[in-house]
Amino acid sequence: LLLSQNALAQDVDPAALLQEMSSEIAGLDRFMIQGDAYADARLAEGQIIEHASKVTARVLRPDSLSLTNEAADGSKEIYFHDGVFTVSTQPQNFYARVDIPKGIESAVTFAMEEMNVDAPLLDLLVKDVAANLAGDAKGIRYLGTSLVRDELYHHVGIRGPEIDIQIWISVEAPRLPGKIVLTSKWEGGSPRFVAFLNWDVDPEVQRTSFEFEPADGAVRIEFITDQP
Repeated sequence: LLLSQNALAQDVDPAALLQEMSSEIAGLDRFMIQGDAYADARLAEGQIIEHASKVTARVLRPDSLSLTNEAADGSKEIYFHDGVFTVSTQPQNFYARVDIPKGIESAVTFAMEEMNVDAPLLDLLVKDVAANLAGDAKGIRYLGTSLVRDELYHHVGIRGPEIDIQIWISVEAPRLPGKIVLTSKWEGGSPRFVAFLNWDVDPEVQRTSFEFEPADGAVRIEFITDQP
C-alpha cells in the first residue's frame, strides 16, 4: 500500500491540481461555501486552545461578497457590494463602512492588506486562488489521497515563508477544496486554522443580500487603516 501510494504521488503534479481547482472556482459566477472552522489561540499562561465557529461565504461576481463567522460568543460579518466595504460585529452592534474600488479582488486585498482581517476563507474567493495560496511558495508537494468526511480528496501541501498550507482537493469533479489547514510556523505552538468546506455552486442569491443593513441601535465607527 505504501509503495502504491508513493507511486501515485510521483504521477500527480500538485501545482497542476491547484491550477485545476483555481480554474474551477474562477469559472463560477456565483457560489456559497459553508463549513465549520477551528482556530487555535494562546491563553496568557501559554496553553493553546481551540475556538470553533461556523463560517459562510457567498460570492456573486464581479463585485459582491459576504463572509460570516458565527461563534458562541458572537459573530463577525464582512459585506462588499458595488464598492462599499462593511464590517460588523455582534453583540457589540458596531459596524464600519468605507468606499473602495469595485471588484472582489479589491475587497479581498483591502481586507487582508489594509485592515489585516484574519479571515482565511477570503483566499478562496478571488479569481486566481492558486496564485493567492502559492504565489510565494517555497515548495508544493503532493501528499497522496485522503478521506475527508467520507469523500476522497487529493492532499496537497504548500510550504510558505510564514505559513504552511494544506489543502484537500476533490478527486471527483468539480475540483473544489473540502478542507484547508493554515499553520503559522514561527508563532509559539504553531497555531493552526482548520476549516471543513461544503460548496454550493449555484445558490439562490440576490445582489440586495450583499447590502448591509444596520440593526436597530447599531453604532457606526471608523476604520483605522494606518496601524501596523
